Amino acid sequence: YMAKGGKRYWLKFYNNFFDNEKIKEIKRRKDGDRLIVIFINCLTIAANCESGGYLKISENKFFDVQTLARHMSRNQESIRIALDIFQEYSMIVQDEYGYKIKNWNKYQSLQEKEIKQIKQSTENSKNVETEREKETKKEIKTETGGEKDSPTRFKDIDMFR
Repeated sequence: YMAKGGKRYWLKFYNNFFDNEKIKEIKRRKDGDRLIVIFINCLTIAANCESGGYLKISENKFFDVQTLARHMSRNQESIRIALDIFQEYSMIVQDEYGYKIKNWNKYQSLQEKEIKQIKQSTENSKNVETEREKETKKEIKTETGGEKDSPTRFKDIDMFR
């Protein structure tokens, strides 16, 4: 189901995506670029759904060829052909529920190491901000002669030196 309320989703897209042998093979086909656009569209649908790679319209309804064609503004035959090709290359699978990006969790889930790196980066940013604030307060205190709340002394500070 589609994101509502301006919520944003991240989609991991490896920088060697177009070097992948499956992608290269698909690009070599007639209308290969169109097929790649359809696949990337499927990836973005899966990201919006947050359902482990399934292509879902709503909580309990899955995309089929007809609804994917309507969603992507393409004809059903081109979507059917694309899905067949993606299944041939084991990029998309179809089970009793619907279509699913194969290995979605493997490629889209954050690993523990990545989570720690993101947290550390965030903490470092907070610490840098705090240090800047401390320096600014120290400078203001020095410039005002230690008088924190002196509006007349504060006006004398030249902010553009």
